[in-house]
Amino acid sequence: MDGDDRKGSLQDYRIIDLTDRYGVLGTRILAGLGAEVICVEPPGGDPMRRMGPTYEDASRPDVEPTSLYWYQMNAAKKSIIIDLASAVGREQFTDLLDGADVLFESGSRRTLEEIDFSWDALHRRHPKLVYTTISPFGLGGPRSGWKGGDLIAMAAGGLLSLCGDPDRAPLRPTAEQASAQGALQAVVGTLIALRARGRGAGGQRVDVSMQEAITNTLGNSQAFYAMEGVIDKRAGGGRASGATGTRLIFPCADGHIAYLRSPATIPLLHKWMLDEGFEPGFDPDFWSRRNVVGKEAPSKEEVQALESRFEAFFADRTKMELYEEGQERGTQICPVATVPDILANRQLAQRDYFQDVEHPEWGRSFTYPGPPFKMSASPWRAGPAAPSPGQHQDEFFPLTNAKPGGGPS
Repeated sequence: MDGDDRKGSLQDYRIIDLTDRYGVLGTRILAGLGAEVICVEPPGGDPMRRMGPTYEDASRPDVEPTSLYWYQMNAAKKSIIIDLASAVGREQFTDLLDGADVLFESGSRRTLEEIDFSWDALHRRHPKLVYTTISPFGLGGPRSGWKGGDLIAMAAGGLLSLCGDPDRAPLRPTAEQASAQGALQAVVGTLIALRARGRGAGGQRVDVSMQEAITNTLGNSQAFYAMEGVIDKRAGGGRASGATGTRLIFPCADGHIAYLRSPATIPLLHKWMLDEGFEPGFDPDFWSRRNVVGKEAPSKEEVQALESRFEAFFADRTKMELYEEGQERGTQICPVATVPDILANRQLAQRDYFQDVEHPEWGRSFTYPGPPFKMSASPWRAGPAAPSPGQHQDEFFPLTNAKPGGGPS
């Protein structure tokens, strides 16, 4: 994709990136869409450069080991060093904003108000600037000044209460969901603000709360409580449904699959078992008339007996056998993919999801995950590789007094 001569959909916009790990996905998406994204790093480089795991090569002691997370989240960006604690640095930052369309910041590096770069001051000097901030609880309300990160936002937003086994304490998802959701909502808010600016609205402040972004994902859990006063319980490897849950995850011959049990799917699985010469051991008519949850739901003992037959059937079959045959039969079965499964996935390969990015400093390329969508006329920018600290300093602060340009209004 690096050699694609089509232009990105945001090619005319300049983004000043002051994100930390809790917002960096947002600016990565904007860079992937073609925007010029400039990482403003402190002296010594961004702390994300040292997040594990790092890549290093014993045959290349001249190259500093670098975080693979940094590589992924900062590809297609530029880097400059500015010391915002100094008068010179603040002057440089002001000059940089003169040519910017968006200032995008998050989390622990939100120090601009402390050095007289408040929204009011910035808006007076840069009336067309869109200023996006991601914080744990938003910029208003009694918790606006509270510190926090991904775990805090997931807990405060309600997601943690639904994760884990019902007889144990809540369990944190491995992937940082509050960070991802906050960053995605920030991208949407930023693009809407840019659209409004193009229609004469001027620059706006985009205030993103990670707590609110997570609360927005709770789906039926909010509806159950609002309509019935029922608080969803954790359902382990299942789907929370009011005070009970529906099991989704079952072991199979080479891992696990997800099977959605419902009145519509149970007769399909029953026929499949018979076709394979396997004794189902349950009445499909009975189960097709029973709701999964609610007053008419079957007893715990009945469900356990049913699921034991599922387990016996799935145990001798692989993930892909169950998946492909299930698709043919209209039964909702999906493999629980591991990272090796994802890398070998034929669907992703056919869509060219994974993309190689050259890293000249290492003399090799790395394989990167691609975008979650494709645009027919606008390519995704997989690279170039994430910059070294201050790699583009001379481009923005040369010895002359020339100042950077900006995007459209």
